[in-house]
Amino acid sequence: MNKLFSTKGRINRQKYFLRTLAIALIAYALAFGIGFTMGPSETGAGSAGIIASVITIGAVIAQAFLVVKRLHDLGKPGWQYFLMYVPLYNLYLSIVLLFVKGTAGPNEFGEDPAAA
Repeated sequence: MNKLFSTKGRINRQKYFLRTLAIALIAYALAFGIGFTMGPSETGAGSAGIIASVITIGAVIAQAFLVVKRLHDLGKPGWQYFLMYVPLYNLYLSIVLLFVKGTAGPNEFGEDPAAA
């Protein structure tokens, strides 16, 4: 768990994709399960909304760590994560994170994850 919530090092495309998918599936499953068990009552809906918000915040934070590691693999600084909130540029950056090969060999952020 400590490795997941760290901005140190690099992560390759495959691990980035699989971990992003896992985070999304877990978050959706938790939110759906909680919403389903709380039912359609007014008090249940309010509580489910709060719990779903907490789950979403946790998923966004976990995803931010992955994006920073992937940016490091590309040789870019982690602050560029905030460009994910710029409309249209976020689409470009998402495609880059998923499909562009990281820098070969070690860079200033660590060893090449593909070599390990």
